Amino acid sequence: MAAALFARTSASTLRRLAGPSSPLAATSCPASSFSTTCPPQSQASDSSTGGANFLRSAPPRPRPATSDGGDGEWRPLQPRPPRQQQRSGGQNRPRSPSTASGSTNGSGGGGGVSGQRGAPRPSGPGGGNTNNYRRPGPPRSNAGAQSGRGPLSSSSSSMAPRMTNGPERDYAQKREHDRLRRVDPAKPKPGATSADHQRTQADRFARSAVAIGLDPSLVGSELDHHRERSRRYKGKGGPAGEPSGSDPVMLEPWQIKREQEQAAFAARQRQQAAARPKKIKAKQVLKKVELPSTLRLDNLVNILHERLFIVQRAAERIGLEDVRPDRLLTSEDASLLALELGFDPVIDDEAGFDLFPLPPSPPDLVTPRPPITGIFGHVDHGKTSLLDALRSTSVASGEAGGITQHIGAFEVGVESMVANLRAKADGTAAPAAKPLKDGEATITFLDTPGHAAFTAMRSRGAGVTDVAVLVVAADDGVKPQTEEVISLLKSAPDVGVVVALTKCDKPGIDTTRVKHELLAADIAVEELGGDVPCVEVSSLTGQGLAELVETISALAEVRELTAERDGRVEGRVIESRVEKGRGNVATVLVLRGCLRSTASLVAGNTWARVRTLLPPSGKAITSAYPGQPVEVTGWKDLPTAGDVVLEAATEDVAKRAVSNRLRRLEQEKMWSEVEIINEKQKRDAEVLAVRREEEEKAKAKGLRGNAVLHAGDLAVEQLSAGGEQVKELLLLIKADVSGTVEAVVGALEGIGNKEAKVKILTSAVGPVTQADVDMARTAGATIIGFNVKAPGSVMKDAAKGPIPVPVHTSPIIYRLVETVRNETAALLPKNVETRVHGEANVQMIFEISVKGRKQPIKIAGSKVFNGVFQKARKARVIRKGETLFTGPVSTLKQVKKDVTEIPKGVECGLALDGFDDWQVDDLVQSIEEVEVARAL
Repeated sequence: MAAALFARTSASTLRRLAGPSSPLAATSCPASSFSTTCPPQSQASDSSTGGANFLRSAPPRPRPATSDGGDGEWRPLQPRPPRQQQRSGGQNRPRSPSTASGSTNGSGGGGGVSGQRGAPRPSGPGGGNTNNYRRPGPPRSNAGAQSGRGPLSSSSSSMAPRMTNGPERDYAQKREHDRLRRVDPAKPKPGATSADHQRTQADRFARSAVAIGLDPSLVGSELDHHRERSRRYKGKGGPAGEPSGSDPVMLEPWQIKREQEQAAFAARQRQQAAARPKKIKAKQVLKKVELPSTLRLDNLVNILHERLFIVQRAAERIGLEDVRPDRLLTSEDASLLALELGFDPVIDDEAGFDLFPLPPSPPDLVTPRPPITGIFGHVDHGKTSLLDALRSTSVASGEAGGITQHIGAFEVGVESMVANLRAKADGTAAPAAKPLKDGEATITFLDTPGHAAFTAMRSRGAGVTDVAVLVVAADDGVKPQTEEVISLLKSAPDVGVVVALTKCDKPGIDTTRVKHELLAADIAVEELGGDVPCVEVSSLTGQGLAELVETISALAEVRELTAERDGRVEGRVIESRVEKGRGNVATVLVLRGCLRSTASLVAGNTWARVRTLLPPSGKAITSAYPGQPVEVTGWKDLPTAGDVVLEAATEDVAKRAVSNRLRRLEQEKMWSEVEIINEKQKRDAEVLAVRREEEEKAKAKGLRGNAVLHAGDLAVEQLSAGGEQVKELLLLIKADVSGTVEAVVGALEGIGNKEAKVKILTSAVGPVTQADVDMARTAGATIIGFNVKAPGSVMKDAAKGPIPVPVHTSPIIYRLVETVRNETAALLPKNVETRVHGEANVQMIFEISVKGRKQPIKIAGSKVFNGVFQKARKARVIRKGETLFTGPVSTLKQVKKDVTEIPKGVECGLALDGFDDWQVDDLVQSIEEVEVARAL
C-alpha cells in the first residue's frame, strides 16, 4: 500500500515538475508505476535513485537531430531501446579490466558507462560532448553503477541542462552525485528491479516519517499535497509547481518535521508578543527655529549652528544639486533642510531677521590690502621684543611678569620700517619717524600671547592672519606652545609661514639643531629642502630684521591679498575692555569695506553707534579701511573677543538683529537645560520608587505610622549617600579685557578632580565692585581679579563681616592659577596617617577594684619594648596581625602610681576605655592619628 502511494506520488510530482513542454509530461506511462518498457523521451546519462528521492528539475534542452557515427557521416539519432532490452543485451556481456572503468566525463575514450568499452572520441562538430551524441552500436548495459555514482533505475532520469563543456559537465555530474548521496545513500540490492527499489524507498520514507513523530496520515493520500507545499527554490523561484529558472528541492521527513516545529515556535512567539504590553515610543521633540523667507545656505548654517558640510550633505539628501555656500534658498528648501537636521522651522521674516557676511566681491571692485601678520611662538621666546624692534618701541619691558597677556595690533609702513632697521643694523643713526604716506605699503602686526593659558587668543589670532611669523628662540628650540602653533597653522592652509630664529646674537648658538627640530615638527625650512623661509634675527642688534620684513612683503605679494574698500563693513573683534571715561571699547580689525565714525555696527549679541575711531597712533580718524586695526567706542554692551563685526543700515536694523539673536540664545539655553531637567526628573523618580519599595516592605513586616515613613527616609538617605559628593570652589572672575577673561576662565575651569572642582559663577570685564563682593558673600564664592584693582573701600568690606570674602588679584595669570589650585586642593578630604610612638607586649592579666564600680577592671600587665607609651594618645590592640580595638587609654600605672608615659624597657599596667578582652602576647601600640592635606 505504502509503496503504491509513494510510487504514485513520485510519478505525479515528476510530471508536474517537468512542465507541460517536457517530453516526460507527454509520455504514456501509467501514473501507478514506472514501467520498464516505457521509452525515455529525454534521458540523460545521469540518473537518480528512484521515486523516493526528491528530484531537481529544469527545462530540458533540445537534443540534436543528427549524430556522427564515427565515419565522418551524419545520420539521424537512433532512439535508445527499452530498458529491458538494454538489460538483456548487456547484463551477460563479459567485462574486461579496460571496460570495467568506463569514464563518463569525456576525458577518456568514448565516455561510456561502466560495463562498456570506451570508444574513440568522434571528430567533427560536437565531437567532445559524449552526453549529447551517442554512437550506434550494441546496447549499453545498466547493470553496474556509474563510476563513483549512485545506482541507476528506470524511474530516475535527470532533466538537468546538458553541458557542452567538459569541465562544466564534470561539475554538474559531481553536484548531482553529491545530491543523490545526500538524499538517499541506500543502494539497491544486486538483481533488484526498479519496482523493488521503489518499494524499498517508499518503505524507508514511511519508517522515517513515523520514527521522527510525523503524522502517519501524511504518508497516505495527503503526502503528495504536503510535499508539494514544502517545495523550496534555490534562487528566485516562481509559484509552486512552476519552476522559473531554478531547481525545486523536495523535503525529507525530518525536514517536514522541522517545518512543523518552526511554525509552532513562530506561533508561540506571536502569541507572547501580543500578550506583552506595547511600549509607547517617546515623541521626538524638535527644536524650534525661525527662518526668513529667503536666505543663503551659509547663513542657514549660522542660524542652525551646524557645520557647513553637514548642511550640504543634508541638501544633497533632499535632492538639491547646487550646494554652494552662497546659494539662495527658498523658504520651502530651507524648511526641508531644517527638518532633515532635526529642527522645527518657522518661516517668520521678523523673527528670523539677522545680519550675515556678504558673498565675495567681484574682481573689478577689489583693491590690494595690507597683509595681516601674526607673531606666534612659545612664551619668552622674544615675540614682543621682536615687534618692539620692528616698530621702534619698548612694550616688552612694561608687561607684567615679562609675558604678553593681550593681543596687540598695530600698522607700520614698510618703506620707513626697512630704512630704520637697516640703519640700526649698520650702527648708524635711524631717520626720524614720519607719518604714513598716502598709498604707502603697510603691514599690520598682531602680537599673540605665548603662555599656555592663552590658547584661545592664539587660535583667534590665527583665524584672521594672512602671514604667520613662527618665532623660535635659537637657544631654546621647539617647545610645547611652538608645537601647538604649528598644529594651528597646519589646520589653516591659506596662511603663509615664515620662521624667525631669535636671539641669534648669543654666543654658542646652534641654529642647525633648531632647524632639524622644526623639521621633526613638520616644518621644513628652505635650507633643508622645504618651502618655508627661515630668517635669523636679533632684536637687540637688528640683525636680519630688514630681511624678515622683505620676506613678509614677498609672501603677501605672492598671495595677492585684496579687499573691497567701499560698501558694508566686515571685521573682527580683537580685544574689548571697559575704560573709565570712554566706556566699552573694542579693538576691531577691518577686513572689508570702509568703517566710518557714524556707522551702526553689530558684533555678537550687542550693537554700537560708533562715536570715535582711534588707530594705534592715538590720533582720532574718521574712516578706516581693510587691514587697519582701530579702537571703536559707543558699544551698548561689551562685545566678546573674536566676534564678527557687521555694519547695519540703520540703528533700528542693528537693534532688530541683536534682539533676534538674544531670543535665539535664550531658546538654545532652554534646550541645553532640557537634558539636565530630564536627568533630575529621572533621579527623583528613582528615589520615589525606592521610598515606596521600602515602605511596602515595612508594612509587610507589620510596621505602622511613623515607622513606615522612617524606613522610607532611611532608604533615601542611603541612596543619596551612595552617590559621589563633589565639592566645588565657587569663583567670580573679573579681568581687564574680554580676551583675558576668556583666558582666565579657560585656565581655571579645568582645575580639580572627581572629588573637588572649580565652578565659575560669573565672569565679566572691569574692576572688582561692591556688587561683586555682595554676590560672592551670598553664594560663598571667591573673587579672582586679573590685571584689575579693587578700591580700598571694597577690600575693607570684603575682609569684615561674619563671612569674609576672599579676594585674589594679580597681573600675572600663572600666580592666580596656583592660588586657585591650592584652594581647590584644600577642599579634598584629608588623608589620615597613623604614627606609632610606642609599643608594649602584654605579659599577664589581672583585675583591680575601683571605687564607684561594681565590676573589677581588667588590667594588662605589659612591658614597653619600643618607643614611649603615652597616656594622652590613643592605643591600638593587635592580635595575630589583626587590629581588635582602637581607643583612648583610661589607666596607665607603674606599680601603683599613675603616670602619663612609660619609657622603653619599663613594665606597666594599662586599661583601655571600652575594651577588656585581653590575652597574653597581645601587642599594644601608642599611636597618633594625623590628618595630611592632599594635593591635586
